[in-house]
Amino acid sequence: MDVLRKIFILVLFLFPMGEIVRIDLGNNIIVKPLDIGLGLIVFLWLMFKFKKSEEIKQKSILVPILLFAGSACFSLIINYFSLSLNQFFASFAYLIRWIIYAGIFFVVIDFDSQFKKRISSLLIIVGSLVVGLGYVQYFFYPSLKELFYLGWDEHMHRMFSVFLDPNFAGAFFVLFFLFLVNIFLKKKNTLIGLLLILALGAIFLTFSRSALIMLIVSSGMLFVLLNKKIWMGLLLGITLLVLVISSRYFSVENINLFRVVSTEARIETSRNAIKITQDHPVFGVGFNSYRYAQIRYGFRNIASSISHADASPDNSFLFVMATSGLVGFIFFVFLWFRILKYNVKNNPLLLSSVIGVFISSLFINSLFYTGIMFWLWVIIGLKEKS
Repeated sequence: MDVLRKIFILVLFLFPMGEIVRIDLGNNIIVKPLDIGLGLIVFLWLMFKFKKSEEIKQKSILVPILLFAGSACFSLIINYFSLSLNQFFASFAYLIRWIIYAGIFFVVIDFDSQFKKRISSLLIIVGSLVVGLGYVQYFFYPSLKELFYLGWDEHMHRMFSVFLDPNFAGAFFVLFFLFLVNIFLKKKNTLIGLLLILALGAIFLTFSRSALIMLIVSSGMLFVLLNKKIWMGLLLGITLLVLVISSRYFSVENINLFRVVSTEARIETSRNAIKITQDHPVFGVGFNSYRYAQIRYGFRNIASSISHADASPDNSFLFVMATSGLVGFIFFVFLWFRILKYNVKNNPLLLSSVIGVFISSLFINSLFYTGIMFWLWVIIGLKEKS
């Protein structure tokens, strides 16, 4: 386990690389250093369990993970003839990645309580790096127009940090904010308080509506569960003040919280996903083969410019329904039901974080975004008893 601990610490510090370092393997398969690191540590952990002939703990979570993974795999198999061989393997590769990220949960719960406390301390450093790099980006690299040819949206005058997307960055900042609040209310540490302010400022600078909604809902839940309702009033007051001050700049489309273009685009992606779901209600079009289904339906042109948004609709639940059907959706909901059922008591941070991501997932595909998945599974693992 000592080797696993050392590798895990190294993997934690791969997280702040975000989307900056990406290895293109071709065939729409992108691998990041974090993917490689997690794959290695999960593999070594499995070898360790096999060598020691130890059973995997937390069967209550393992079973629904396997059920969802199995249904996702089956959805790909029955749609095999609708996909080219390259498309099939590209979709299957991302299913393997999801399994690896879910597997990190089992690695974390096997660590002893002392090392779990160390992980919590390291998460503060890692999250702070992402926030700090966000401020550097905001002031020195405020536009993504130069990366449009690589498939990134043309976000300007917004903080997108290492994720190259203000909405996913905003979702992570909210999760980090909740994490810091939970610590600050227990220890009243001045440094943690300063980081809290910086994280909150980062959320506002993303000008992400989904992040703001996620912030209000998840923070409200956390403050209520911790019996700190006055903090909720303070947060609402600060949010309202920031909105009033920033409203003078709403003439700039990218930071206008009432912008219409992105709203219409999200509605369109939802309509497309619903149409695909209606035609493939039971098993979907194949897990993570949504990009190819859009081309078949004419929603996207294969000759058009590359966009990372083509891979899924702006809603995680519609993504599951469209790609793995009702069967996959039931198992996916069952998985999160199990997680919440066994953690709903005495774990306000976990509950508020998961509910917050659910809210975010109604607007962006955050439940399947690697940065969000990694943080959530680690948090869940830290809160589980080994």
